[in-house]
Amino acid sequence: MDSMFVPKNQELWDRLWEQIQEEEQVAELKRATGIQDEALLKHFVDIGVNAENLTAMALYPLMAVAWSDGFMQLEEKAAILQAALDLHVEKGHASYDVLENWLDHAPSEKCMELWQAYVRAIRESLSPEQDKAFRDETIGRARKVADATGGILGRFGDRISDKEEKVLQELDSAFQ
Repeated sequence: MDSMFVPKNQELWDRLWEQIQEEEQVAELKRATGIQDEALLKHFVDIGVNAENLTAMALYPLMAVAWSDGFMQLEEKAAILQAALDLHVEKGHASYDVLENWLDHAPSEKCMELWQAYVRAIRESLSPEQDKAFRDETIGRARKVADATGGILGRFGDRISDKEEKVLQELDSAFQ
């Protein structure tokens, strides 16, 4: 009779353990971001975002701009790697794995919606000055990537393509 209940007990314990781990990850994200929206935090956890790889969210706008024309140019990659270093994302950092993947494969289109939701949630906890600085830094880093190539021989004319400008506007819309 006992053997009948052992698998069920193990299954219940496993589900309880998963729930506890998810709640801990949500709490860690809440502390790291200041976001209070439990549903959004749970969604982040469900797709693999945690306090350790959260920095990847700061790199997403750079990737979105770099991949806007369907491929990443070497100058864009160099600008992204420099921005990652500036954010202390190096080999061994949890966000570096995400970065490496994005350097080889464009982020999915759903990432833009998720990133915009992340930005809107973060902004709720910021003062007007912090909000402006957050926007300026985020869009500024993305604009540097867009400006890394383009123009005639990479030097003259418009350096930011129409596709890149469209992505920059889409990123900026999260701050409106």
